[in-house]
Amino acid sequence: MRRVVGTLVVLVLLAFAGTAVAALNRGPVPQFPRLPGTWSHAEINVSIRHTPHTLILDRGRIVQVSVAQVTIRRRDDTTVVVPLSVSTIVIVGNVPATVSDLHKRMNVQTMRIDGGAAVRLRATF
Repeated sequence: MRRVVGTLVVLVLLAFAGTAVAALNRGPVPQFPRLPGTWSHAEINVSIRHTPHTLILDRGRIVQVSVAQVTIRRRDDTTVVVPLSVSTIVIVGNVPATVSDLHKRMNVQTMRIDGGAAVRLRATF
C-alpha cells in the first residue's frame, strides 16, 4: 500500500513539475510545488516537448547571502550555494522583497530550473 501511495505522489509531482517548467518557458515563473514530509533537497526530472528539464528545490537556513548568491545549510548539515539573478522572485513572509531583505538564520526555500540561478526564493523568520 505504501508503494502505491508513494508512486502516486511521485506521479502527481512529476505532472506538476512538467506544467511548471512549461509555464516557465512561456513566461510566468511557476509556484513552489507542495512536497510531502520533511525534505531538504529535491530534483524532479521532466521532459517537455522532448526536451529534458530538472526542477531543483533546496530548503534550509541562510548562512551567507550576497547579491549574487545565497549559501544554505540543510537539515543534514550540508551546505549548498544557490546563484541568484536580478529576475529571482524573492518573498519574505508573504510579502514581495529583495535580496537585501535576506539575512543569516532565515529559513529559506529556493527553486531553480536546469541548474541555473534561482527563479524563486521564499524566506521566513
